[in-house]
Amino acid sequence: METVRTVVESFIRLVKAEIDPDAVLVAADDVFEVPNVPSLILQGPTLIENGERRTQARMVEKDVPNLSYEECRYPRLYHLDFDVVVTAAHEGELLDLQEKVARFYQRHPVLAVEDRGSLNLTELTALGGLRRVNLSDLRQSSGRCRIEDCPVYDGAVEVGPLIKDRKFEFRDGVEEDRLYTP
Repeated sequence: METVRTVVESFIRLVKAEIDPDAVLVAADDVFEVPNVPSLILQGPTLIENGERRTQARMVEKDVPNLSYEECRYPRLYHLDFDVVVTAAHEGELLDLQEKVARFYQRHPVLAVEDRGSLNLTELTALGGLRRVNLSDLRQSSGRCRIEDCPVYDGAVEVGPLIKDRKFEFRDGVEEDRLYTP
């Protein structure tokens, strides 16, 4: 189960569809070069565990028709933080991109992930709120966004049979047998 990869790919597809079809993902802290302007670069993700939601409990899913179960630990939840860097040739184009990104967060407060539900998408720092070194004559603006509580499973799944029949025998004053079936 590659949840982080699936979530990041869903996010990139959405950004490409809504903001910039040439948007690129760059690993966190990597040096990058902007080939075309205007451009949008997602730098990350940086994983930050949501430790307040960690639990030692276990998850059990029953398959009653097949009389089996699957058990595993609850996943750890991680926030995926991305730096969003937009680059433009002149100020007017940069302002248009900033507005487009701001509108994107308003339209998509939730990221739908194929076959896995949805996760909250939050703007942590608006474009222009982060300082960065710009060594070109192009106009740049950067901000930060977060995909909240992405589950990461440990991969250890225990599979076993469910109890098919239960027979209880009561003694000491009650002489009764009961049979319970699923």
